[in-house]
Amino acid sequence: MAIHIQISWDIKVPNPRWAELNGKLRACLDGYSWVKPLTTTYIVKISDLEDRKAIRQRLIEVCQAHAKDINLLISPAMQGGNYGGWLPKDMWDKVKKRTEGDV
Repeated sequence: MAIHIQISWDIKVPNPRWAELNGKLRACLDGYSWVKPLTTTYIVKISDLEDRKAIRQRLIEVCQAHAKDINLLISPAMQGGNYGGWLPKDMWDKVKKRTEGDV
C-alpha cells in the first residue's frame, strides 16, 4: 500500500502575489507524485517519514518567509485509506493511485 500525506494551504486574499506564493509552495512538492483534488489541497505519495519531513521543512521555510500571507496544514503520514466526497470520476482514479498504489 502507498503511504501519503495531505497538504492544504490558504494564501490570504486579496493578494497580488497569490500566484507567486502558490508557485513557491507547489515547488516544495517537486519530485513527488501528487494530485490536487481541490484548489489548494494536495494528496502526495511518499516513500517514508523522511519524505514527509523534507516536504514539511520546505513548506515551513516558505511560510516563515511569508508569515502574514500563508496558512498551512499537513496531515500525518497515512497508509491506505478511503477518501470520500464529491469529485469527478477521473479525479477519484488519481486519488486512488496515490493512496492505494497503482490503479
